[in-house]
Amino acid sequence: MDAEQQFQAAAQLYQSGDFPGAEARLEELAEAVPGNPNILHLLSLARLQQDKSTAATDSLKQLTDLAPGSAEAHDLYGCALRQSGRINAAIRHFHRALEIEPDAAHVHYNLGNAYRDDRQVSQAAAHYKRATELDPDNLNAHFNLGQAYFNQRQIAKASAAFEYVAQRAPQDLEALKMLGHAAFEAKQFVLSRKACEDALRLAPKDEDLMFLYGRVVTQLGDLDVAVETFATLLDVHPEDMELLYAQGRALRAKGDAEGALKCFQKTVSIEPQSSDHRAELGRLLERMNRLDDAWATIGPALEADPGHPAVNLMAARLERRAGDHEKALARLNGLDTGTLATSAAQGEIHFERGFLYEQQGRPGDAIENFEHGNAFLAQDKQSAEIFRTQSGEYLKRLRQAFDSPGAKPASKSTDQNAGAEPTFLVRFPWTGTTFLDQIMDAHPAIQVMEKSETLSSVRNHLFVQSAAFPANLFELPDSLLDELRQTYFDAVDRTIMRDPSALLIDKLPLNILDAGLIHRLFPGAKFILALRHPCDVCLSSFMQPFDLNSGTVHFTRLEDTVRFYEDVMDLWQTQCETLNLNVHEIRDEDLAAGFEPAARGLLDFLGIPWDEGVLASDAAEVQDMDALGRWRTYELHMAPYLSRLRPFIERFGYDTGDR
Repeated sequence: MDAEQQFQAAAQLYQSGDFPGAEARLEELAEAVPGNPNILHLLSLARLQQDKSTAATDSLKQLTDLAPGSAEAHDLYGCALRQSGRINAAIRHFHRALEIEPDAAHVHYNLGNAYRDDRQVSQAAAHYKRATELDPDNLNAHFNLGQAYFNQRQIAKASAAFEYVAQRAPQDLEALKMLGHAAFEAKQFVLSRKACEDALRLAPKDEDLMFLYGRVVTQLGDLDVAVETFATLLDVHPEDMELLYAQGRALRAKGDAEGALKCFQKTVSIEPQSSDHRAELGRLLERMNRLDDAWATIGPALEADPGHPAVNLMAARLERRAGDHEKALARLNGLDTGTLATSAAQGEIHFERGFLYEQQGRPGDAIENFEHGNAFLAQDKQSAEIFRTQSGEYLKRLRQAFDSPGAKPASKSTDQNAGAEPTFLVRFPWTGTTFLDQIMDAHPAIQVMEKSETLSSVRNHLFVQSAAFPANLFELPDSLLDELRQTYFDAVDRTIMRDPSALLIDKLPLNILDAGLIHRLFPGAKFILALRHPCDVCLSSFMQPFDLNSGTVHFTRLEDTVRFYEDVMDLWQTQCETLNLNVHEIRDEDLAAGFEPAARGLLDFLGIPWDEGVLASDAAEVQDMDALGRWRTYELHMAPYLSRLRPFIERFGYDTGDR
């Protein structure tokens, strides 16, 4: 058998997967026919297939010396060097290959891997990106690009890269899991949910994936699913603190204070010495108005760790509620600044100080603390920017929808369930609905659904279906609207036990943005617009320690709060005028001044008969007078914004403050 025949035989062994057999034959040939590039090339490949990197580098060194202009030789040499751990040498040979063949996609991919090994993430990302441009079908390059972006905290880009892979390889579990994580961190919760659900179909018992899914659906307001998911995990890990906290917070958000209480009580029973656990349990007890129990909970922590910021925050809050403002303020001002600077409670402590300074008639100090508190909430600048961008894009698309030729009132529904249309109570966040709540809670013919994300289920469905939503709001086909109405009522039924004899009132503040969507779903729906003086509303929103999201991100600066108020209320007026919405405006100030006439006017609008229980209960007792006109204390700080708020002040019939 001559040399050519021996080479062909070795090649057949290689192609059949017999790499050791191919290597043995090729080694003999290399000795018999020294300096043959083809033999050295195939010998190197056989060695690389067996992870014999050292031997492969020897044969590839000979090959690159024989063929210095071969991009493939330098690429293979780089692969062997990388496999043997000689990363810098590998990088040099990959670059040499690219000098010869600049658009070799696989070389860019290999160089990206080498830079990743060398922890040069930006360089790795650049070459992965180039590899995907030259060879879009290389899903490994897209996946690795996503990982590089994720490590660089370029989360939105990472999410896009993983989504590209998941769309083309829907059975790729790792791509789906990474997409779930990246989309979650990019605040793309709808996308993250879909990725998690697709991944869970492939790995239904993956606990890390289940936990992520629970967090995602919590963010989306699907609290029943969140609670069920965390409960499944707690069955396996009943004393896992992270799970207990997640479940407790989901239950609290759902309105199940007793269920949440059990979770936080368990954290304390497992680790009674933990001041953090006692502070969190004390927080919940204070919200439940179990003030003595709250004191009893945090007492041991105050004794064991008297400087603990979160525990002292709860103590100060309880002291404020007892009317001991000076003691509460002294407590917070006495905290060690170094300890406070590293505490997660720092932001809330500033807000609490702000409330206390306000009680002492020191608005300047109050505002300063509210500013510091908000700055702390928005300290994750990337998250804050993501939320601002999402909010801005949503508002932009809503305006596009109402600028379109199709923006017009819908025909009144002739569906047999038309009479079951909900009424929607909307407002700008933190307008306050204390008095309205009293009327509705006291009337037996009204059922209020408190701050439930039911409409979010509809929005999320539309986001999955079309990237254009809500710009295409007036292009949605009737068949889809029927499906969406069912989606809405399914979400309602997961939230409450509906009373078919009562009027359902859906109460969620920022549904005010989606009056157009509501009108398309329920053309005959009525709206209650809850109002307070625009200055009070903006100021109160700025003064609340909200969890950060695409709505509340605007409240971290007073300037932004006013701008958001302008945007929201301008859009509301556009929706009302374009769609001829059936709206009843009710001001808290009018309810405070004359409860019964205002209450009767509201019930007349709703078509519900008067019930003396509205007056016989505590409903007629005014409990929130101090919050009305609060902005007068801060006139100096609100002065720069009065000219911008004046159109709304006048539109809603309020005093402009001119003197």
